[in-house]
Amino acid sequence: MNHSTGTKSPTLECLVLGHYNLGFDYHEGIFRAKGSNSPDYRTLRMDFISLNDRKLPYLDVLNLLTGQQLHWTEMPQVAPVYLTSFLKHLGIRAKFATFFPAKRAELSELLSQKPRVVAITTTLYLTPHVAKEVVKFTREASPESCIVVGGPLMDNLSFFVEEGSLEEEDHRLLLEEIGADVYVQQRQGEQTLANLIMRLREGGELSKVKNCYVKWQGRFVYTGSESEFTLAPINWDNYKDIELGETLQTRTALSCPFRCTFCDFPLRAGKWVPQDIAGVERELRQVQERSDVRNLVFIDDTFNVPVDRFKTILQMMIRNEFTFRWYSYLRCNVVDEELCDLMSKSNCAGVFLGIESGDLGVLKIMKKATTPEQYLRGMKLLKANGIMTFASLIAGFPGETQRSFDNTIQLLQEAQPTFFRGELWFNNSRAPIFKSKDVHGIEGFGYKWRHNTMEWEEGCDLVIKLFKEVTDSTWLPMYDFDFWILPYLEGKGVSLEDIKRYINACNDLLAEELGVSRGGALVDRASAESELRQICNEIRLKNFEGR
Repeated sequence: MNHSTGTKSPTLECLVLGHYNLGFDYHEGIFRAKGSNSPDYRTLRMDFISLNDRKLPYLDVLNLLTGQQLHWTEMPQVAPVYLTSFLKHLGIRAKFATFFPAKRAELSELLSQKPRVVAITTTLYLTPHVAKEVVKFTREASPESCIVVGGPLMDNLSFFVEEGSLEEEDHRLLLEEIGADVYVQQRQGEQTLANLIMRLREGGELSKVKNCYVKWQGRFVYTGSESEFTLAPINWDNYKDIELGETLQTRTALSCPFRCTFCDFPLRAGKWVPQDIAGVERELRQVQERSDVRNLVFIDDTFNVPVDRFKTILQMMIRNEFTFRWYSYLRCNVVDEELCDLMSKSNCAGVFLGIESGDLGVLKIMKKATTPEQYLRGMKLLKANGIMTFASLIAGFPGETQRSFDNTIQLLQEAQPTFFRGELWFNNSRAPIFKSKDVHGIEGFGYKWRHNTMEWEEGCDLVIKLFKEVTDSTWLPMYDFDFWILPYLEGKGVSLEDIKRYINACNDLLAEELGVSRGGALVDRASAESELRQICNEIRLKNFEGR
């Protein structure tokens, strides 16, 4: 197979595309087709309210009432930024682009340069349909380009083939339907993409590049596997002349050292490998040099483990007197006074806490290696040090009962994290708990399941109960407005207090639509809408008027 673009070398050898958003109407329609009482739709129902005769997720409401086009995709995502940095280090002329509305002109200009390769990342693509839409868009804008798709979507499809839920021939038909020229099947894939670009530069056969599905005699064939490993800091100097916004993302390690039974991430990401701290320091110094950066998000799955490494990083940040605020995932059960002090002094603004449950028995089944008492102590210490917290919970995990979930609610009421969210357990056949399905009597898949102690309907009811009975923290929706929207909005100048006021106003309307009261009587619809509009007007005047 030969995708040679001829003797003329393009100015741009590779354009890496970030996340593509099909919009809430599409998403809601897909879930509604499963039935308004389906577990999928009942889960989504906690993420939107009705306004102006439309179903709108919280971010769309904020945009409607402030006249903005805010979206988290405006933040440069790690995958395209890191991948571009990696390629440039190898001497490949590469750039990344976003589908954010205000950046569409820039995207169109880059595609007009007819890049030799357009690489499509799929970090958050749950279905092939999204990738298909991106390929279609790219093909229309730059038909000469070789379109390469890789990332988690390809990994998931490969797993379904391996476990037998997707036939090999159906897998090939899916690749045909998505419409790309090449598919990278490798856990990381950076070096494979570089090898593809180098092969195209030379006009060689792509079938010689390992870890790929390429067309051969009219059908996709696999070129064979080859191991690869890359881990390096992002070189932000590559983007000195590019405006990237107020909030950036990075990572200091690959994968996760834990093996929680509900999570398949370590299985997908492989062995946990940290970067050397000297490399982390060089990267953070580059971030500091960007005068417009206010926030930095570490996407490490477990940033504060091992604790000694975490302390060394915090001390390094303090020593450098970095001025940006930072956010991360955090295991709060290992937090102590010294750690909180270092976090505060290094400008930690907020942390995502994977609490999952407040019941010791459920935590043991999850293999979380912690106790509710350790969680309570950690969350209180973080609060005392002025660090915003978000507690993420799972409802209905095997072993869950009404009593165990009451323990979770009690923990949140005592700890009072800034934000919280509960989600129905998703039965994932890749997660370790699935290997114990016979022990726990697990049946079904996805959100539709049953096990020895509960069925999904009761799990959905527990989510509503959590929303209703946790009254001293702010419920945070999932769709387009989860924890990672907070540094983005704060980077835009919106204060944490105004963000909370806005979310609470939306939550009042959500409670009214669900027919539940949260710590008092049901709100009056007209009054609640009026309050929401007033808050949005204040946010507009404070942060966006005159921009």
